[in-house]
Amino acid sequence: MAKKTTATEAPSTVNEADPAIANLSYEEAIGQLEKLVESIERGDIGLAESLASYKKGEQLLRHCKGLLDKAELSVREMSLADAEGSAG
Repeated sequence: MAKKTTATEAPSTVNEADPAIANLSYEEAIGQLEKLVESIERGDIGLAESLASYKKGEQLLRHCKGLLDKAELSVREMSLADAEGSAG
């Protein structure tokens, strides 16, 4: 029986992401995502390529979200350290 994904778990496709995406900066990933969206919206590509672009876009989006989550955690940790330093 297939395992159901809960709201807190990422879909299994995260593990199948293009390794090149994992090495992109946030800005690079957003740039690629914007280009994909533009090409799909203009209709420059066919259905099969649109679906492949959509899948890559999903991977880019998850990568960007992960980078933002890490940045948010870092800011929270710095804020907590500052608050603890001020209290002591």
